[in-house]
Amino acid sequence: MKKFLILITAILFTFKAANAQTEKGTQNLGLNIGFTYNTNNSANINPADQSSSTLNNKITTFNIGPNYSYFINDKLDIGINFSYGVSNTTNVTESLATTNDANPLKDFAYNYGGNIFIRKYYMYKDKIGFRTGAYIGYTNGNSTTTYAPSYTAYNYKSISNYYFGGLSAELVYYPSKKLGVAATIANLEYEHFNINKTTQGHDDGDSINFNFINNGLSLSIFYVIGK
Repeated sequence: MKKFLILITAILFTFKAANAQTEKGTQNLGLNIGFTYNTNNSANINPADQSSSTLNNKITTFNIGPNYSYFINDKLDIGINFSYGVSNTTNVTESLATTNDANPLKDFAYNYGGNIFIRKYYMYKDKIGFRTGAYIGYTNGNSTTTYAPSYTAYNYKSISNYYFGGLSAELVYYPSKKLGVAATIANLEYEHFNINKTTQGHDDGDSINFNFINNGLSLSIFYVIGK
């Protein structure tokens, strides 16, 4: 009988230890890292003389920031993300080796912001699974746009504000009791933005974007703090 009670106690303790990663009162403290790479090719026609030019852009973005969450119930957490990011858009069109093209040579931007979220976890044996939820946030950015030498008068700086909200889905894996890793696999987002381009006017608009395992990588690494 005594051995049976010891065995039951050990099983219950093991279950508790495994489930503790997503149970009420647990906290996560971690780091978000994101990287994307895009290419954009477009043909432009000048209506005045019907001349044409090709614009080939290479776009890279990188962001990093801390995150924190608290489980308000088993497999349900709320939290906050902060982010700092940089992006670089380079025109790689060969014609820009000359001074006859009025297309931008480069656009460099940096931004900072954050969001708050609520997420639900769907786990298999408390080891691997998915988490999905909603979020809202804000990002402020600054950028500098540079033109070819003959068009330096077109150079300008801009300040942008982005207000966004959406739904996301992430793959979650716990390689150990105290360490977790998550990767974004899908995201649906609504965004409102306004961009002040100083000497070049301003832009305002709204957009809806959906991404599913795109050409970027967004990871979160976090440490599990028990109750």
